[in-house]
Amino acid sequence: MKWNQLILSFILTALCISAVPAVSAAKSPGGFTGDEIKNLLPLLRQHDAMGLTEYDDKGAPKSMTLAIRIAAKRETVFQLFTDPANFYYVSTLFKENTVLDEHQNAMVWSWASRHKILSVTGKNSIALYPPRRADVTIENSSVGNGTFTFQFYNDKDTHTILVISGFLNVDSSEWLIKFLVGNNPSMKQAMNIAIGLVVLKGFKELAERTERKRPQRPHRTFGESGGVPQLLGTKELTALKPYLLKGQLFICDSHKQGRLKQATVVELVDSSKEAFIEAAAVPRNYEKRIGAISNVKVIKQEELRTEFSWTIGLSIFGLNSVNALQREPNTVMLSAISGDLSGAVWRWQVEALGENRSVVAYHAFADVAEMSPILKSTVKREPYLEHGLVLGSNIVMMKAMKQIAEESK
Repeated sequence: MKWNQLILSFILTALCISAVPAVSAAKSPGGFTGDEIKNLLPLLRQHDAMGLTEYDDKGAPKSMTLAIRIAAKRETVFQLFTDPANFYYVSTLFKENTVLDEHQNAMVWSWASRHKILSVTGKNSIALYPPRRADVTIENSSVGNGTFTFQFYNDKDTHTILVISGFLNVDSSEWLIKFLVGNNPSMKQAMNIAIGLVVLKGFKELAERTERKRPQRPHRTFGESGGVPQLLGTKELTALKPYLLKGQLFICDSHKQGRLKQATVVELVDSSKEAFIEAAAVPRNYEKRIGAISNVKVIKQEELRTEFSWTIGLSIFGLNSVNALQREPNTVMLSAISGDLSGAVWRWQVEALGENRSVVAYHAFADVAEMSPILKSTVKREPYLEHGLVLGSNIVMMKAMKQIAEESK
């Protein structure tokens, strides 16, 4: 998959993110059970957001599930779904909506998000089942169609676990979005995760302000971002293993003021621990499966440390950086020490599950808003999109290295 496609499709996603909050009576695919939420509570209390992508028999993503913990009562969070006017505060890109029909617990309305380059429109339906569930259908939309279910779980009566599950079918979108995404499974997965994160984090910000009786306002982030990516602990990996049998997990961590701290993708790989670390420690492997990475040149080679440069060619600009790769027993860490990606950090974590199977976690941070004026403008419009952009690149990296490691076993 080309990274230029990834970046451009996310920019388009940012322009149309407001399509998601409308809900329908059709329950979506995916989701967590009540027992699964209980088992995940320690992780949801420790991390900002987490989720799961499930795949069909051909390896294509079929559902996306995301969960977030909100410091507000369930009634407060649920009530936000009853008034479409609230969705502007979930994402400022959602500025227009017109209620077309209301009947008992259901509502239909049209929406529009208008911009100089691209305007998107659509019609959504919503059905509310207080206080546990809200169902969404996205109809006649420029960005595709799909069904999403929001579920609301109590956590000690002071917090709410909000879960979104479903899948946006971009194959039914307008030609430009369909062209940029193509038929690439990783691209479709990444777009759905980006949308889900913006929606959940937007509702979290709005609900917590409402609970504290503070005035509504568009969300914003500020302060520090990034840091050295932290590895998952043994207890965390143990808790995640049952879910890895269902698909690929992803976790986001944020700083207190909303900026991205790190994004993590976790997956089972049919490769030994040693084989995966060996693959991840070879700089030239990164251009084998990722078409946008080129010109990988080793500058300095030591026993456990390698300095190298690479170029990431995007559609309208290119990025160059010099990186340091440090190999350790259970991890490989890459850091951009100079160039356009300076400050970005990527870290592989590998735990053996047997002779030829491993749990692999890929942790990353990059300040995408500083990479180009286009990305800076996009993240300024929708601050929470930086989480989805980094997670999207994580998905690409994980898929590429998983293929290389499994082929070399």
